[in-house]
Amino acid sequence: MKKIIAAILSMSLALALVGCGGAASSSAAGSDTASKPAKGAFPSGPITLICPFSAGGGTDLGARYMATALSKELGVNVVVENQTGSGGWIAWTDLITGDYDDGYTIGLINHNYVMGALDPENPRKYTLDDVQVLSNQVLDYNVIAIRADETRFSDMESFIEYAKANPVLISAQATGITDGDSTTAQWFNNNFGTQIVTIPVDGASDGRSMFLAGDTDVFFASISDVQSYYEKGEMKILSVFADERNDFMPDVPTIEEATGKSYVAFAARGYFYPNSVPEEIVTMMNEAMQKAMQDETYIKDMATLGLQLDNTSGEEYAELLQSQVEARQEIWG
Repeated sequence: MKKIIAAILSMSLALALVGCGGAASSSAAGSDTASKPAKGAFPSGPITLICPFSAGGGTDLGARYMATALSKELGVNVVVENQTGSGGWIAWTDLITGDYDDGYTIGLINHNYVMGALDPENPRKYTLDDVQVLSNQVLDYNVIAIRADETRFSDMESFIEYAKANPVLISAQATGITDGDSTTAQWFNNNFGTQIVTIPVDGASDGRSMFLAGDTDVFFASISDVQSYYEKGEMKILSVFADERNDFMPDVPTIEEATGKSYVAFAARGYFYPNSVPEEIVTMMNEAMQKAMQDETYIKDMATLGLQLDNTSGEEYAELLQSQVEARQEIWG
């Protein structure tokens, strides 16, 4: 039976984190989880959710909404800790190789993890065989955005013509096959002869700040990274990389409508445990996540980000993560 007082305290703490705009640092978030809970019924103490990207982006905020809902479901505090670097691989490697077998540390995983072993410059030795995937959280489709006051191009046709004649800068969490936004840029270069160049950053919020400051030319991102700016008229979205228009941006054409060429790209973001975590804890946490994602407040909060909910779990989630491998291999050769 859940402890009512613990649930109320955990909700307050988690909501306070979200209220701060998702900007808690790793050290601040980690200070509450320095010592491991006493052995006993799981969970008997706070749980840390590791987000491998910077605070403030759609990935981070979605993780914080999950933490809030999961706190209510489990009756313990769930704290998000941002551990950035190497396109997510600092956090992923630490979780796989570290002492995290008690179930009190959960990792956020996305499709970029699957691409690590395919990186020709720095191939990673870890694959889906080295983790236990839990539940997916969202499908977040890619978009291309320009600033509202942009004068060099106003639609997809004029953007492509400009980018064929001039170098265009974008930001991404990594370069090459391991990153979705970088792969989308390569798709443009392959199909239209554009000159799009990628600058690596720690997360979407960093890339968005560079874009709004005018340090990059366009913003390749996920819907959740631009939704509020699109609604306020601060960004114009040229297209969405999906096979149909998105309910959050019904006036935005698909890439096929805009160019005549089809390309589907999305971020599947969910959670995992290291293989060392016992099966009974994995099952319990997966069930708790499935229930947490039915929370009405959680559903409303995720909708404000423009996030399409998806609670695929287990082997089906692993297959979803793997699903973009062939498309990226074709793009990068």
